[in-house]
Amino acid sequence: MEDFDCKRRRYKNGAPVIFIIGCLINYNFKSFRNFLIYIFHFSGYLDLRKKDSTQYTDEQLIKGLDLIYKTKINKKDLYELTKCNKNTFNKRFKEYFELKGFKGKRKFTLFETYGILNEWQGQGKWGMMQSIKKERLAKIINSGNYKNLATEFSLLVGEDKYKSKDKFSPKEVKKLLEHIDLSESRKAERLLRYDEFENISLWVFGIFILHNAWEKNKQSIQHRL
Repeated sequence: MEDFDCKRRRYKNGAPVIFIIGCLINYNFKSFRNFLIYIFHFSGYLDLRKKDSTQYTDEQLIKGLDLIYKTKINKKDLYELTKCNKNTFNKRFKEYFELKGFKGKRKFTLFETYGILNEWQGQGKWGMMQSIKKERLAKIINSGNYKNLATEFSLLVGEDKYKSKDKFSPKEVKKLLEHIDLSESRKAERLLRYDEFENISLWVFGIFILHNAWEKNKQSIQHRL
């Protein structure tokens, strides 16, 4: 990736784990994106003196992670993350997988996983990953009135599509919120939990780094023995 050089790193295995933990505990970055850029810069993979942080895209950062960490994500982990069973997941992502040539794949790179989850989340900032039940939608949007929810959602996606589902993706919920002019409301925050997702994503990343460091150390120890 242009401007992202794995040979230009300050540390053999990236930023020290203890440094990353310290950044997580004393987190004061405006966004998770800025946190990633700071870690990459500190590690020596990026040089912010040559290129401003605003010039890096999300896609570039994820590709950068792919270059550093070779871990692949199992498809079954995506079932758990989205709270979809195997059949529902495959149905939801059939067109996307065919478009990307993912049909039959069981493991994905971080960049490929990012694309899958970005398709699940839709436009705008990311919220919680789990699919959202009709019951929760009706409770928060219409004070429990399923009829009003059905009317609005059916206008958006069609009555048959609405009736065929019990849960909806964040992407579908965002479209509904935009349709009823609630995209920037407290109800949108309650449904998609933007702030909570930001906090959780930090610790998921931290755990991923720790796991990666542990595996490298374990392999080194086993080799010595």
